[in-house]
Amino acid sequence: MITKAEEFLQNTVGENNNSFDIIFDVKITSDVTKAMIEFAKLHVEAALKAASEKVKCGLEYSHHEGEFEDIPVYEATVDEKSILNAYPESNIK
Repeated sequence: MITKAEEFLQNTVGENNNSFDIIFDVKITSDVTKAMIEFAKLHVEAALKAASEKVKCGLEYSHHEGEFEDIPVYEATVDEKSILNAYPESNIK
């Protein structure tokens, strides 16, 4: 499971940081957490859109032995790398 925004914020700043008490005021933490969630939503939406536009699909011929060997069989394929590389990390700033 992926860490929640508030947990990520706490782990990133760290309890040993001198500014921890100031940063983790309840209102500030709530506002920062909401902003982090909205930021993540924007990038997830953009990444999914990019993946849907850049995905590479194909057909793979499969030869079957037996009674129906004269009937060609094709299986749909998806190039996983085309999805994983559709939205570069450099877009997240």
